[in-house]
Amino acid sequence: MPELPEVETVVRQLQQVLVGKTITSVEVRKPKSWVGDSNQVVGQKIQQVSRRAKMIHISLKPDLNLLIHLKMSGQLIYLDGKKRVGGGHPSADWVNSLPSKHTRVIFNLSDGTNLFFNDQRIFGWIVVATDEEAQKTFDSIAPDIIDPKITSEYLFAQTQKRRVPIKQVIMDNQVLAGVGNIYACDALNLARILPTRSAKSLSKIEVTCLLDSMREVIGLGIKSGGATIDKYVQVTGLGGKYQDIMRVYGKKDEPCPNCGKPIQKIKLGGRGTYFCPNCQI
Repeated sequence: MPELPEVETVVRQLQQVLVGKTITSVEVRKPKSWVGDSNQVVGQKIQQVSRRAKMIHISLKPDLNLLIHLKMSGQLIYLDGKKRVGGGHPSADWVNSLPSKHTRVIFNLSDGTNLFFNDQRIFGWIVVATDEEAQKTFDSIAPDIIDPKITSEYLFAQTQKRRVPIKQVIMDNQVLAGVGNIYACDALNLARILPTRSAKSLSKIEVTCLLDSMREVIGLGIKSGGATIDKYVQVTGLGGKYQDIMRVYGKKDEPCPNCGKPIQKIKLGGRGTYFCPNCQI
């Protein structure tokens, strides 16, 4: 699933190419992928592309927005002749002709370019929303991990309410937004905290260290353009490079970057979880 750094990368790239262009038509190929009246956005100029948690926000005219979530396998790819930018889940659609069999929505733009929403597993969505509806959606999600509102005092108070494993707490969008599986594993390793440990057992010092570690790995992820765990990693304008500097995610039996002991993998909350049993306590 694309995580915060991957989504941030998509947003930064699309902001450069979409702003100022008008949507001339919308082709909804999969009704499940679209919520709202597509006619409302036709003829509207794109004002801004931004992000809230893992959600992409395209602002149109006053009181009209597109909210987009890529979920497990979604992509947004802007195509201008041979040039393509955007990203999301890496697949052959990054390099093959578009539209493809996975294309669910096509935005045709005023200069003859196109924006394709592809989604192999059809879990992602695009919603037409008023400003009030968009704000209500944003308000239902906790602040981003990189938001100053997430302080060590706030996070410590949240951990003291929960006996579940700390990894599940930092991935809970009702606690903080934007920390997915890859970055949760790496942050816990950097902070030397066992992912299975009860959240309530963490001290204030440990919580502060974990918060700093989460922000560090997320920052590295954004700087690297996100992670691309696939053979399409080198596609210009699409692939990220965080996988080159991952600490533990996907590295079962490889040496821990802290102590050199073998990294282990377990299932936790239904997700593959990588950690070092020697130095994470």
